[in-house]
Amino acid sequence: MLVTIDQEITTGIVDRIRARDRNTLTSVYKDAYPMVEKYILNNSGSKTEAQDIFQDALYVLIKKTADKNFELTAKVSTYLFSVGKNLWLKQLAVHKIDAKELATESEYDDPVNEDDTVRLSKVKHMQACIKALGEPCSTIITQFYFLKTPMKRIAEMLHYTNANNAKNQKYKCFMRLKKMVLGTPKQS
Repeated sequence: MLVTIDQEITTGIVDRIRARDRNTLTSVYKDAYPMVEKYILNNSGSKTEAQDIFQDALYVLIKKTADKNFELTAKVSTYLFSVGKNLWLKQLAVHKIDAKELATESEYDDPVNEDDTVRLSKVKHMQACIKALGEPCSTIITQFYFLKTPMKRIAEMLHYTNANNAKNQKYKCFMRLKKMVLGTPKQS
């Protein structure tokens, strides 16, 4: 198999990420973060959300590099942008935003219309509610619904005895979140 210079460079970067080389991680961050941030800011997101999504994308890359068989077939920045974009679209989908209505790269200069403002308000309300749930609920909801983490993995992460216990907790957390998002009717 013929190996190109780009593949050798990418393999070297992956090896340094696998070794948790701080200089490489800093360089990757500086190279890839601006693209992810620009995409999220232009698609109903904030700088804080862009930072969170990028951190999640970087975590995915670091987790993938732990697998010795992992081969990166694109530039690291392209991979991180793709993962970040997908995570953001999943997050928006959870918040009932139709990803088809998001701006494409050629539509970045379009002004925000009233519907976008309403959607953004809903997204921010949902995020505030998830944060207000506290732990372990915010982690369970985020991992399961946004990052599509299997219940077995969530159970391991949060030290539940099995996936069924984590699933029961997820249900309770979801019901609390639903009440928070929809609000409880006021008693007269």
